[in-house]
Amino acid sequence: MLLKGTRLGDIEILEDKIITFPYGLLGFEEMKQFVLLTPNPSIPFRWLQSVDNPALAFVVINPLVFHPTYDMKIPAAQLNVIACEDIRDLAVLVIVTIPEDPAKMTANLAGPLLVNTKNMTGVQAVLGDESYSTEHPILKEFESLGDKPFQAVNDNLNRIVTTY
Repeated sequence: MLLKGTRLGDIEILEDKIITFPYGLLGFEEMKQFVLLTPNPSIPFRWLQSVDNPALAFVVINPLVFHPTYDMKIPAAQLNVIACEDIRDLAVLVIVTIPEDPAKMTANLAGPLLVNTKNMTGVQAVLGDESYSTEHPILKEFESLGDKPFQAVNDNLNRIVTTY
């Protein structure tokens, strides 16, 4: 299938890589289908591109890349929405906001995206944990990792990512 994105250009995607969010994303409830894209597998950032609206794409990242102690308490109802019976089939992403000054980029740790990689269904969870913010600064955490090369910390992402 040819996806005619306005931000990333035309990209050939496989239909089995489309992630369906039955309830959409917060603020974008009408957008149900997305694909996860990566321009370069050696960097941790991905694009969550809407299939429904070519102008809509989010920068996302696996939170464990920069916050190895990220510990979500996921309500069972959220896992039921995506029919996730085995936590090993779960891929976790957070939306990144990159302002004009990239040094001030933040991640939404309070509303992670959960994707069941077996059935390609996702949901945006709303965590009740007040220790996680919708604007968690991430640059300092990346800097604390030093010169370690990026390593994939969630093999599930590799199953659902389309490299272009």
